[in-house]
Amino acid sequence: MTPSYSRSALVAALVSLAVWGVPASVSAAPVRSAEPVPGIAPPGADETAVYKDVDGRIIPQADLGRTATAQRFGCTPVSGRDNPHRSGTGVAASGHGWWDKGNCDNNRANVFNCLYEWYTDNSWVQKACSPTKELKPGGGSSNRTVARHDCTDTERTSWRNHVDVDVIGEIDTAEKPMNQADVNCRVR
Repeated sequence: MTPSYSRSALVAALVSLAVWGVPASVSAAPVRSAEPVPGIAPPGADETAVYKDVDGRIIPQADLGRTATAQRFGCTPVSGRDNPHRSGTGVAASGHGWWDKGNCDNNRANVFNCLYEWYTDNSWVQKACSPTKELKPGGGSSNRTVARHDCTDTERTSWRNHVDVDVIGEIDTAEKPMNQADVNCRVR
């Protein structure tokens, strides 16, 4: 005796397979993972995430200063930065960079900062960098760098603001400290 199935039962079974997926043992085609999208960084992302430039190329850890050790000779400036935030001038993610002398002698440094947006493939993707500016120590609205990128929507997303300070005429340490914050700004 052959079992009979109603048309509605067959349609329901097909819809279920479409919604819940076909088991790997049944499927002949490989399952593709979803495209990475911006989102909120999970706890522990610091240890495993990669950094990418605006073209999607991986940025070596040494270029971020994360693997650099303090140099035997030289000075250590204090890299100033704020949390990434929505710009007061519109719907944009924004971050600033500045410096203080620390134990350095010179009173000028080349400073720049970059903004990175979190993506679900466990990466921080560079979205904007400020121009490099020669700054005196101390910060303030006219004595800092600004990285900014317009938002495509206001969905909450994790951002990082990395700052690089290169003291003019002195050897200094290579760290690029960062601040991280969740901001109502998403770039796709």
